Amino acid sequence: MKRRAAGLAAFCALALLFLVANRGAYQGYFQDDEFDNIGWTREIPLQDYLPGLLTLRYSSLNFRPVGHGFFSLMGRWADLRFPPYVAAIHALHLLNVLLVWLLLRRLKLPALAAGAGTVFFAFHMGVFDALWKPMYVFDLLCALFSLTALLAWTHRRWVVSFAAFWLAYKSKELAVMLPLALAAYELWLSDETGRRRWLRLAPFFAVSVAFGLQAIVGRHDPTNAYRMELSLAGLAKTIPFYSSRILLIPYAGLALLALPLVARERRVWFGLAFLALFLTPLVILPGRLFGAYLYLPLAGLAVAVAAISARAPAWSVAAFFLIWLPWNYHHLRIQRRAALTIAQENRAYAGELFRVAATLADSRVFLYDGAPQAMARWGVQGALQCFYRQQVEVFAIEDRDLARATAGKDITLLSWDPIARKILPVRRRADEPPASFIRMERQTPSWQLLEGWFPRSGFFRWTRPTARATLLRPAGARRFELIVNAGPPYIAAVKRGEVEVFLNGVLVGRAEFTREGWQTVGFDLAPAPAAVVEVTFRAKPELRAPPSNPVALGLPIGGFGFPPPESDNAK
Repeated sequence: MKRRAAGLAAFCALALLFLVANRGAYQGYFQDDEFDNIGWTREIPLQDYLPGLLTLRYSSLNFRPVGHGFFSLMGRWADLRFPPYVAAIHALHLLNVLLVWLLLRRLKLPALAAGAGTVFFAFHMGVFDALWKPMYVFDLLCALFSLTALLAWTHRRWVVSFAAFWLAYKSKELAVMLPLALAAYELWLSDETGRRRWLRLAPFFAVSVAFGLQAIVGRHDPTNAYRMELSLAGLAKTIPFYSSRILLIPYAGLALLALPLVARERRVWFGLAFLALFLTPLVILPGRLFGAYLYLPLAGLAVAVAAISARAPAWSVAAFFLIWLPWNYHHLRIQRRAALTIAQENRAYAGELFRVAATLADSRVFLYDGAPQAMARWGVQGALQCFYRQQVEVFAIEDRDLARATAGKDITLLSWDPIARKILPVRRRADEPPASFIRMERQTPSWQLLEGWFPRSGFFRWTRPTARATLLRPAGARRFELIVNAGPPYIAAVKRGEVEVFLNGVLVGRAEFTREGWQTVGFDLAPAPAAVVEVTFRAKPELRAPPSNPVALGLPIGGFGFPPPESDNAK
């Protein structure tokens, strides 16, 4: 009884320390994935999650009914109050901490050694995002059910173990590796009789193979960020990334490869095998590099840490944690600063988004021009759906063929000013004629920019090497003008910039830029009737800033179009 009371007191102390250290998370705010998940999940009836929960069919849309069910319930209850979401993920984490402790004790590790492994898992800041951002609840839930399945397996509760495995997979596909982890347990840590129950693993492997094969077949799309890629180029991205986060020291995780040769302890082998197995899917996903994905693999490393602590001198374990815990807290402070900065920007943007939406009750098609870095298009759409409680269409200024996609639709432009942190809405009716001259201001008719344009920066906008737009050419227009911000960085990088201008595919002129400053160049035009025309800019040389940037820039344009007649006369 005294041991249980002491254990409960120790767990409460650990939970309190964790909550105090991570109290800043409650000052955070939603990011794009969270807005997206809340926006659509709470509009789906809860009973509609049941087919996705029971089916053996792999979801190419990454529908994860357990995690998405979490967002559905929280969205209905907490709406857009952020602290309840953080409280929920912290509760899940502390529950996982408890499961790690129970697993370590089940593996017959002494209380102090089990405590060392538990503390290692509880405070590891390599998975900071999983503890601060609700979007990673999928990883927390996957770990919850995976650890439950493993713990139930050690108690020979086969049905409970299989049910937990199924829920783990329905939380996140990483659980597909769990049958191999169970097999590793049977191989090295089965009970004293030495009887290994391989046949009991057959249903686990059958489900894992069924889902795994479907995933391999369904993820060959090169544009899919979840596409699996086993290549040297892919491994050159993933291995340095994850090995540097395992111990929060660059590449230090690779040293664990030598540990089985030194530690002749089966529980160490099992913990490292658990880590390696759940890392395997991550290292072949170079398009998805997130430290939070290490959450479940780190439970295996916690087993290895506990097993090593059981054999190491007490002073060395104490010395390790005297260094390890401050090192983690140092990383927490660094990441906390960045997370709260992002939260502040997103809160301001979302507040403006909701303010504007409240004045536009009939708007359902939006074009956004600029947003905080952690607010991609799906986040803007999700936030608007949270407000309107129905589907909306959202386009980004970078979208291809924007004019064609929005043709015939009433559209609202949401122009974001990051300095003033304000959104200026501009309405366009479907029957409204295009502008004949576009200036890169807050009220720019961005729906006329077809492709090759980046968000506005002050009073100009970078293009790609080729950019297109539409304009209304007025009757009698005899001149076309282009305004360029050839600032010092641009001239220093390209030395001499060039641009070719086309109207409906016909070259109307070329211009060079060799001096710094705002410059206006004009091209005389032959008479032509009034019409909507397509303008194409082709700039060279390409500019990459920094040089390693895979995105090529073209020209910093401040405006272009057909000037009014008085401008022509003045010239």
